[in-house]
Amino acid sequence: GMLGIDDFYLENGYYADNAGITIEANFQDWALSQMAQQLGYPEEATYFLKRSQGWKQPFDPEKKLIFPKDRQGNWKHRNPLSGDGWVEANAWQATWSVSHGIPDLIELMGGKDVLCDKLNYAFEQAADDDFVYGYSGGYISYANQPGVSNAHVFSWAGKPWLTQYWVRRVRAQAYGAVTPDRGYGGHDEDQGQMGGVSALMSIGLFSACGTAAAEPIYEITSPVFNEITIHLDKRYYPDSSSGKFIIRTYNNSDQNMYINKAHLNGKKLDTFWFSHEVFAKGGVLELWMGPNPNKNWGKKNLPIR
Repeated sequence: GMLGIDDFYLENGYYADNAGITIEANFQDWALSQMAQQLGYPEEATYFLKRSQGWKQPFDPEKKLIFPKDRQGNWKHRNPLSGDGWVEANAWQATWSVSHGIPDLIELMGGKDVLCDKLNYAFEQAADDDFVYGYSGGYISYANQPGVSNAHVFSWAGKPWLTQYWVRRVRAQAYGAVTPDRGYGGHDEDQGQMGGVSALMSIGLFSACGTAAAEPIYEITSPVFNEITIHLDKRYYPDSSSGKFIIRTYNNSDQNMYINKAHLNGKKLDTFWFSHEVFAKGGVLELWMGPNPNKNWGKKNLPIR
């Protein structure tokens, strides 16, 4: 008989006619692989990790974006701004949401510069729309779930200063207003997700993989506040002596959006990320801000396993 859609996915690695569901299912498979690894099931971890790579099949090496494929393996279409075969998104908005596969995406696109140039172009196209009104027909939309990690992808491709720049712009333009109309005009709040993304952008922390990694990390962007205190509840953070994680900035302003150097607990920090393990103990992250990017800061990468 005819294969059901789930059977097709299990056999072929992608959902027929839907690139959006493919990417979501792949990410869930990756999360399962991380969980299996931590539980001591190496075979299952390997199985799910392999399954999480399915998105590579609907990747188009010519247009360097993901498009929906049909059951026969043919493109359903190759219109990068069409929402057909996506979930409230399109190829421009959602290709970058293979959060667990950015190193592979870099390779398939032809290198870090190619990826960064392409993603930067998308942000430039969406700037006049405040990164909101593209919804499923534009290049970027921070009014909806599929693309809200996009500005953070530059860090993974070796250009954290571009992440700092676009996170600041998006926070100001998409989430920066305080009236009901400007503050949430055109947004789909999605059970608090947009509020959550807005808060994370404001405090300068993020996790592209949603802390689903076996060893979770937090990515650093430029906070808009001079000092932020995160209170760590003793019930969940028993190893924290101070009960606080503090983020302190120096020379911070609208213009000084770039991180020039960073210290974590008094020691120089050269990566754009730090581990949840360190965060859970409490401590202090210090960021020295400036008007020009330090293109050497944060380039040391962490491969997503």
